[in-house]
Amino acid sequence: MGMKRDINDRGILGRIARFFEAISIGCLGVISLLIFIQIVLRNVFSIAFVGIEEVARLAHVTLVFLLVPLLFREGQHVTIDFIYHYVPQKVGHVLRAFAIAATAIYGVLFLISEFQFMSKTATVPSPGLGIPNLVFFAGAYIGMALLVLTAVEQFIRLVRGTAKGRVE
Repeated sequence: MGMKRDINDRGILGRIARFFEAISIGCLGVISLLIFIQIVLRNVFSIAFVGIEEVARLAHVTLVFLLVPLLFREGQHVTIDFIYHYVPQKVGHVLRAFAIAATAIYGVLFLISEFQFMSKTATVPSPGLGIPNLVFFAGAYIGMALLVLTAVEQFIRLVRGTAKGRVE
């Protein structure tokens, strides 16, 4: 992704996030290659293979969810920050802390709901290749777990005063 490297690269969570960035870039390459192969197979050979689309979907889910914690770490996620320009700095600090805490809580609730869902459907196979749901959505669980850890780390940094004045 070519993002700048700074304090967010330090520590185990920073290294894990960079590892998942590399996996995500690989997923993007897989998606592109598989879509190209699917187009060639359908248009040149009149062959449709559902497994290609399924693997591309798996790579897409993995790509999205593994990048979420990295983007959050870097402050590159979608945020509504105009209010920070109209409130005193201390209020802005509290609002940032609230936003980070809300992100962590959301991640925990996501993981709880997915655990409940997977307790019933973990072994249900995908229609094309028979990939179990637990494997198919593993990138989502790993990414959300890392998001929770990253949000907790960012919250601690903000409370300690080591954050850079933005939700990192």
